[in-house]
Amino acid sequence: MPLLLAAAALTGCSSPSRAPVASPVASAVACGQLSTLRALHGQLQVAKNAATGNAIEYLVVGDGARSNDVLVYFPGTGQMVPGWPIQLITNRKYSPRIARTPGYRREEDGSLSLCHDYRLAFFDYPGVGLTARSRFTKDDVASDVDAMLQDITRKYRISTAVVDPIGWSLGTTNALKYAFLSPVARPSRRIHNVILYSAHGGGSEQAGGSGQASCVLTLFDASLVTSGKLNLDIKGMLTKLIFPFAGQTPDENGTESNCHARVTKQSAVLNVDPVCTIANGCRSYIASYLAGVLTDPWRRTKGIDDNVYAQERQQSGDWNVVYCARALPHFVSSGCTAYGTVQQSVTNGGICKTNTSNVDRPVSVVCDTLDITGKVTTMDGYEDLLVQWKYDKALVDGLNAAKPNAASLRIYPGSAGHGLLIEHPGWAEAQTSAAMQR
Repeated sequence: MPLLLAAAALTGCSSPSRAPVASPVASAVACGQLSTLRALHGQLQVAKNAATGNAIEYLVVGDGARSNDVLVYFPGTGQMVPGWPIQLITNRKYSPRIARTPGYRREEDGSLSLCHDYRLAFFDYPGVGLTARSRFTKDDVASDVDAMLQDITRKYRISTAVVDPIGWSLGTTNALKYAFLSPVARPSRRIHNVILYSAHGGGSEQAGGSGQASCVLTLFDASLVTSGKLNLDIKGMLTKLIFPFAGQTPDENGTESNCHARVTKQSAVLNVDPVCTIANGCRSYIASYLAGVLTDPWRRTKGIDDNVYAQERQQSGDWNVVYCARALPHFVSSGCTAYGTVQQSVTNGGICKTNTSNVDRPVSVVCDTLDITGKVTTMDGYEDLLVQWKYDKALVDGLNAAKPNAASLRIYPGSAGHGLLIEHPGWAEAQTSAAMQR
């Protein structure tokens, strides 16, 4: 996904034979205190991972009224903690302050609040805000998230014994990789459900098969070799293209979208007109992101700097063309087969082996069996230009072939693109809540 520019203490009773449990170092932000996520910048914690040498900053919110499950949100390309839509995680009933913030949409205010029902953990990848720039792989991200969860248990005295990974776009690949590696590397922690917005299983046997429209491929490639205003213009176009464009036909068959881009040394031009309005959440999403960039600690790194952004794109490229068959201890992927050029690490590979001889009809012929106690739920829209919904379907079909009834796909019954969770956060939250309770 490209972008523009109170915890319960485990007190117990003391006795001569057992020392009292220490008080929490930090408190989770109560759901009733939420307005925007960027307003909680002072609550960010940093978890250091000795295994990778990385550090990530994170935020813990939620009441845990329904369950002790911890929902971990894996961000997309260029996304920061404040980029998650607030109405994806709560509503006006449980978080009254959100109704007084720019971008609040009454029509998206449902009856559910994930923030009230569970504990939610948001984090930034290494090199953002408070943490130093570093080179990291998908295996590293999985290990870093494990270190974060250990840190949450220590600082907040919150159980992280049951975790539900949630990801968007690039974050879906990291959520899947974590769900694949964690049961072997940290068997004491149980992975329950996996929730994915706009996903695919990776491992194209034809060394391609990203599912992206030609305009998106052109802009992504150009974003890595341009700078200054042109680079910002390109990333701005990519941001707007997570929403449908004017006159776009729902892509129910997974065919070419006819969206094209042309980039010169001076300019970038699209042949389509992205619909970026207040009504569909696009304008408020961009405004929220820019406000986050201007807020400490994210302004220290200008949001996601070019080096980290490039690494995220490399990881995505590796996922597309590599399949990893086995999980080893210490968060290590093994049995990885590359069908194309590896940009960063062969261990960044996907959890499926996918036939993309027809890029509009992908078939995940082999998928790893995930050791989870719940199910994988994916969501998408028919107008997704960045990862067409057929790749979600291929992932779900592949997971179900490996283990019957392991996964399901939910398509928004109307106009929706890659930014489904921004366009229709109330629907996405309701679907997420339903998946959590299966």
